[in-house]
Amino acid sequence: MDIHVTTRHCHLTEEENDAAIAAAKHFEKFIHGILRVDVICDENATKHVEYTVKVPGHILVAKESGQHFSKIIHDAALKMHRQLSRLHELKIPVRSSERG
Repeated sequence: MDIHVTTRHCHLTEEENDAAIAAAKHFEKFIHGILRVDVICDENATKHVEYTVKVPGHILVAKESGQHFSKIIHDAALKMHRQLSRLHELKIPVRSSERG
């Protein structure tokens, strides 16, 4: 699983960056076969965090906004947990990248 953290118009502390990566690694607990996780942190008037998770056949996105990156990283990760759990519970097949 590839994890990419991108910042736009802002700078994350080392703790915030580590929290974003740790949350992304935790996603594999909910569903196997994750190809890539993109974490985008942006700051204009407010701070925004977006997780994009790519699994074969699906792209899931969770967004959150707020005043503190540490809180919105956590809240966006919780939103992604719910989506991954739902995908797993519905037993929606995750297509294999290989055909045989």
